[in-house]
Amino acid sequence: MSAQQTHHFATLRNAMFAVAAVALAGCTSGPSAGVPQEGALRTGAYPNFGIMPRGETKQLTFEEKDRITGSLSSAKARQGSAPATGSSRAEIEARKRQLQAETDATLKAIEATE
Repeated sequence: MSAQQTHHFATLRNAMFAVAAVALAGCTSGPSAGVPQEGALRTGAYPNFGIMPRGETKQLTFEEKDRITGSLSSAKARQGSAPATGSSRAEIEARKRQLQAETDATLKAIEATE
């Protein structure tokens, strides 16, 4: 190792020790006086995990689920068969240029007020 590499290694090692010391110092500080500590309430009662939870609202029946799924599937099929009426590439590029011009004008207006 050259002298420069040794010096760089020593500097790096000292910096790592300093960071570790600061991190450990943060871990050792206790709670501030007068600040209530939040945590579990000691009520003396234990939770009962044997009770099955119920749904908050009325749940769908299997028939309702099948009916809704069928209507969504048919709507998806109808939508997929519709012809695309999108814009041409030239119209898209013209719109992009227009939006870029509006953006540039807005930026110039903002910069002029500063």
